[in-house]
Amino acid sequence: MAIGLTRSDVVHRAKALKKTPAFVPIREITFHWLQIFGCLTLFYLYPSWWLYVPVVLFISARQYGLAILLHDAQHTLLHPNKAVNQQLGKWLLAAPLGTVFTESQKNHLDHHYHLGSQERDPDYALYCFGDPSRKQSISQLLLLLGGRLVGEKAIHMLKNIDASAGKDRADDTLADRAELRGLPSRLRSLVRRLWSVIFVQTLFLATFTFIFGWYGYFALWAMPLATLAALYNDFRIFCEHSLIGRDSNNADERMVTFISNPVERFFIAPNHMNYHAEHHFFPYVPHGNLPALREAIRNCPEWNDRIEWRASYFGHLRAYINGFKQTSEEPTLSGHSGKVDSLTAI
Repeated sequence: MAIGLTRSDVVHRAKALKKTPAFVPIREITFHWLQIFGCLTLFYLYPSWWLYVPVVLFISARQYGLAILLHDAQHTLLHPNKAVNQQLGKWLLAAPLGTVFTESQKNHLDHHYHLGSQERDPDYALYCFGDPSRKQSISQLLLLLGGRLVGEKAIHMLKNIDASAGKDRADDTLADRAELRGLPSRLRSLVRRLWSVIFVQTLFLATFTFIFGWYGYFALWAMPLATLAALYNDFRIFCEHSLIGRDSNNADERMVTFISNPVERFFIAPNHMNYHAEHHFFPYVPHGNLPALREAIRNCPEWNDRIEWRASYFGHLRAYINGFKQTSEEPTLSGHSGKVDSLTAI
């Protein structure tokens, strides 16, 4: 193992890790879909309610695994050809997960560019301690995470779609508005924007209904996606960027990575998503090469000391809740308190 690496050594190592064989991401996407198909086949052969719960847990985890592969597509890491990357992300990942590839890509890149900014980071409300979405008590945390389990995120996405359609109409000229009034204009606007999602979801609806009956699509695809997969995503984001008892607009203070454990890595951080600070520092490195990048960073004090190393996601949740008492007794810290190694918080 290399020791005493310099900052530039790590940068050169990261650049060497940029490339991965083109077949690898395609193999990973195929493997995720085969796991989902296999699980659905099992439920088709043995359609019992006692099997439904583990089936839904497994499907939601693999849906989220696809979402993390979509994350690589958002960074143009699925395929060296950008057009191929976009088509893979659009049809095999984004549309089945109910999102538009280009819009999800813009939102995620905004998160990278503006990490810690209340005004410009679209994910800020998920990890902030204070406004605009306070997480300063157990009840406020339950409101955030529990809302995901009842499909709150899907409802929020639908509201955003409607608001965006209204904005599109507001941008038209007065003459155009007269022509585009009413429900048909809204439908045309939505179809133009969401046609890939509509096509794939309609195909899924027809296929699931044909195989499982009327409940199939809703019980075996839409529900786990809108509830459990949404919970995994937002809980992960909360853990990866939240600070205990305070906020900061300094992105460096929110550079967190996790050692984690197999259960968390299956449900909450699949496809090396727990290597999060490494990814933020070097977003051009495919997820499969992040373990090698971590090894280099660990052997460079200059990079290693910029990261807060946490043992587990649920360990951080426990530490965050334990911090409520201290926060209530002391003024909220606004300055940088240094990187705290919370590897014992498990």
